[in-house]
Amino acid sequence: MADIEILRYLASKTGLGLKYLSKDERISIILEQLRDIFPEVILKGGTALNRVYLAKLGVSRFSEDVDLDFVSSNGLNEKISTIKERIWEIKDFDIESPRILHRTLRFDCHYINEFGEKDRIRIEFYLTRTEFLKVEDTLVKSPFVETHPTIFRVYSLEDLMARKFIALYNRMEGKDIYDLFYCLDTDFDEENLLKALKLMLDFYKVNQASFLKELLQRLNNAGKNSYYIGNSTNHFIPRGMRPNWKVFIDTLIFKIEGASGGRKSITPEE
Repeated sequence: MADIEILRYLASKTGLGLKYLSKDERISIILEQLRDIFPEVILKGGTALNRVYLAKLGVSRFSEDVDLDFVSSNGLNEKISTIKERIWEIKDFDIESPRILHRTLRFDCHYINEFGEKDRIRIEFYLTRTEFLKVEDTLVKSPFVETHPTIFRVYSLEDLMARKFIALYNRMEGKDIYDLFYCLDTDFDEENLLKALKLMLDFYKVNQASFLKELLQRLNNAGKNSYYIGNSTNHFIPRGMRPNWKVFIDTLIFKIEGASGGRKSITPEE
């Protein structure tokens, strides 16, 4: 458990809530255990992006869930049985029985934080294999409570960006807008991003010809609701990084248009 005074100092410094900072360390503790318990898993989503890639730019936000791909040649039922059997090896959490949602196995890991409050961390194992370009063993650590760093299997930046593009297209949440905005400032490989995105568009059966146009239109619509997007997202972002969301979204549109290089489609040319 983190020292309460350290958490209070970090809360004052970052503007993040005490409960979030406490949870941030618990996520590190869970990741530290998961690697040994589940060598088959690959870390993805906002936690991977913010603890690995966006941390290098100093623009990380708090990400509260652990999203994993469980990569195995075994059948679906065997995967589920394996995860159910091993999940109880995680220590210092009260783990709730799982729920299966759209080929995802979800566990809520409950704990009492430093302030005597009940909280939980959600772990989701995605059970269907998705194609990817590259996976690496990478140092994963919190940019806020820098304890319990671990080496974990993580998708390449371009693979994670492609998945984030799909998430943005499907749900248009502020967290996805924030992550992609800064991903486009990293030293990503454009050709590999386009390859990874094509894999995701094929997997999720999204029309490649219209994807870019529809994505930009949805972002334009999101800009009209920028006040509400900010209200639902700012508490995940350090105080000094909280944007003017209307300008932020407009700039993201400009960045995506620039990254597409004037293409009508963001996908690779055949």
